[in-house]
Amino acid sequence: MRVLQIASVGENPDAVFVGFRTFPVSKLVLLYTPEFEVAARDVARRCAGIKLPTDLIRIDKEPLVACLQMVSAIVKEERTRFDDVVVNTGAGPRMMTCSLLAAAFVNGLTSIDVMGDKPVPLPVLKFSYDEIVTEAKVRILRALEDAGGEVNSLGTLAERTGLDKSLLSYHIRGGQGSRGLESLGLIEVDRAIQGRLVLRVTPMGRILLLARTDETSGAPGRR
Repeated sequence: MRVLQIASVGENPDAVFVGFRTFPVSKLVLLYTPEFEVAARDVARRCAGIKLPTDLIRIDKEPLVACLQMVSAIVKEERTRFDDVVVNTGAGPRMMTCSLLAAAFVNGLTSIDVMGDKPVPLPVLKFSYDEIVTEAKVRILRALEDAGGEVNSLGTLAERTGLDKSLLSYHIRGGQGSRGLESLGLIEVDRAIQGRLVLRVTPMGRILLLARTDETSGAPGRR
């Protein structure tokens, strides 16, 4: 079984190797911020000693955005070459840990934490948001985000997306055999005093948009 592991490196680099006890590993991708470059390169050197192929990726911009974009890019590029992709959240600094966990959640990946010298499997979704959120739903989320996070009527959202109100309602509320953006926790719907609907993108919706972004020109590169 070929397994790709993705891990961040921080003050506890040995946690990277603890992750190997639970899952086999055929290749390792290490994400690190500049202050932990020495630790990351040391982990890569130790991996070379056990003949484990390792990619180093430096995260120079804000970790949440960069991790989400990079993990999604790695999954798209590598998933067909491996039987499983595992995310080890236990070795990095706090923000990287949170970012990797969010990326694992969005992409439906197996993830583990490390407690002392023991790997701890984390709950995993049986689906990926990326698989169930259609391009039309993504268009709605982007329109809300571009409007500052919310709009105060369905008509305004229809103008911004180019979708008619009935189709918008279907994607927001859902229908037979399809969950809507509201039930997926990606948008919130409130009714204003005048009776109009107020629609706003949730933090999870923003995370999904970050993971789905196609703007990779500023994404960190492999080293």
